[in-house]
Amino acid sequence: MISEFPSADRPYNQVNRGDSIGSFWSTMNIDLQSNLGVMRVSPRMLLNTSSASDAQLGLPIAFTEFNGSWWALCGGSIFRTAASTLDPNEAFTEDSSSGAQTDYDESDDMVVFTNRLFTSNNGGLYAKSSYAGAWSLITSTPSNGILQYFRKFNRLYVGDSSEVESLSSADVWAASGDYTITLPTGFTIVCMTETSDSVWIGTINGENLAGKGSIFRWDGISAQATERYYIEANEICALTTMDDIPYLMDSDGILRQFTGSSFEEVGRLPFGVGRKLPKGTNTGATNPRYIHRRGLIATKNGTIQALVRNIYEDADDTVPENLPSGVWEWSPDFGFTHKYSIGYTPRETTTITDFGQYRVREVGALANANLGDDSSDRNGIILVGANYYTDNTTGTTTNYAIFYDDTIDAIQKKGYFVTTWFDSQEIQDKWERLWSIYKKFATSTDSIVFKFRINEEDPVYADITWVNTTSFTTTTDITAYGPTATGFNGTQGGEVEFIQGTGSGLCAHITNISNNAGTYTVTIDETATGVTTGTGKARFQKWIKLNPSEAQDTVKRYSQMAIGDSSPDIQIKGCLTFTGEGEFLKMALVSNEDIIITS
Repeated sequence: MISEFPSADRPYNQVNRGDSIGSFWSTMNIDLQSNLGVMRVSPRMLLNTSSASDAQLGLPIAFTEFNGSWWALCGGSIFRTAASTLDPNEAFTEDSSSGAQTDYDESDDMVVFTNRLFTSNNGGLYAKSSYAGAWSLITSTPSNGILQYFRKFNRLYVGDSSEVESLSSADVWAASGDYTITLPTGFTIVCMTETSDSVWIGTINGENLAGKGSIFRWDGISAQATERYYIEANEICALTTMDDIPYLMDSDGILRQFTGSSFEEVGRLPFGVGRKLPKGTNTGATNPRYIHRRGLIATKNGTIQALVRNIYEDADDTVPENLPSGVWEWSPDFGFTHKYSIGYTPRETTTITDFGQYRVREVGALANANLGDDSSDRNGIILVGANYYTDNTTGTTTNYAIFYDDTIDAIQKKGYFVTTWFDSQEIQDKWERLWSIYKKFATSTDSIVFKFRINEEDPVYADITWVNTTSFTTTTDITAYGPTATGFNGTQGGEVEFIQGTGSGLCAHITNISNNAGTYTVTIDETATGVTTGTGKARFQKWIKLNPSEAQDTVKRYSQMAIGDSSPDIQIKGCLTFTGEGEFLKMALVSNEDIIITS
């Protein structure tokens, strides 16, 4: 029997509801949108500006275009690109114009209203009219607040605690009466968005409703909400609007779309049954949110993107096996797949020391940056704010940074996909061969590495210290993944996936392990480009590597690999290394169901 992937009955789709539903069980850095019907590796996320170069830069929690430049609310200060520069790849520097505030925090916000840039902090609302113009205090009340412009009434709404107040285009403040609302006691406003006729207010559950959260629909003027909708989660974490329809991410990682009468699930992240990612309100604390209120956007392709942090609410800071941190993309056709991971490569360089961080400490704002600037060196269509780890620690060895996507796409990149399980036709099949078809490689170092497993085991995580580009040490006993361990062929062992620090994003296989008094030195079969020394985190799994019968090269567009194992089901992982617009087209899994089951 031949099982094709993708196929009419197994199209590209990541449902995240089980091991056998849909076609993808896991994805990292996968692009399904730029050329519909084939799979690419997404362009890298490049590091624009970080706290390593400017200590005043904190977590970016809001981006906006104003007066021909990009602006970012980053911790205590506002940062901006140079005057009349809308390139996402242009460096951000701290705003030093007259009256600039330096005491913003997580409860503050930034938007454009009446052709002015507005910010909120504990002193009130501030605004400026031009790039170099001075900041002025518009009103001292309220202190702090989430900002939302509402086109219908041309007003700026400020959500603070359980109240929404507003500012007219003539700077007349409404603290009560028309254009204000007070929610029921106990509700805390988390996020807001607008449609053509309503302001939508997402909250944390303030009532004993067995986990039912609430989103309020308000006409923007009345004293009471127009409607209140319940969801099966405790909190609405982020809101956005696409085609005048509101979408929300809730505290269970579920994306919901308004249907006209309720918010129904259209996609979800692979949290895992019964597991929770942090939903607390304190960014920068020990339990940051898994998504920021400004971490959800709609795109021109009819998709929704979400910027996600993946560390569970537990004492060990564990992460799901199939939920990388970074930008996830939902579409009606493909479900929720992972598209971008942040990386260490600086702007306007080709330096490679990693291929994407699986774990990040905090996530902030995500913004569309595709505004049609025609500069010859323009690069990027989205902006991302995050706090990333610089080594293997889970504490404060981190940098805050602004990132953008490398739409020029000239730097080699890596991504992977894991299929859901292929079931045998009989009690068990003999899985014989795997064929893959792909676009001709751009360089001789591009590749596609396939591997399989017939048993699923919990991975082992370990701190590592790099020795050189092909070896590292660890004090965690990982001999069960060595080439001579049970299940391996004596020369190739299990997979090691680097998930934090330099080398992150690389999935390699172990060729040797030596033990010296409890320190294990591990040699791998791939080069960790740009890595010399330093520490990181790695995940060890018992994937069995498949070797092509002939070497892959830049001319051939297909390869064949022998499997030769029998089981009731099998799972395939494909690791893609591409330069530019490399493409995976399809694979064919060949099995023989005429096998006698023996005890």
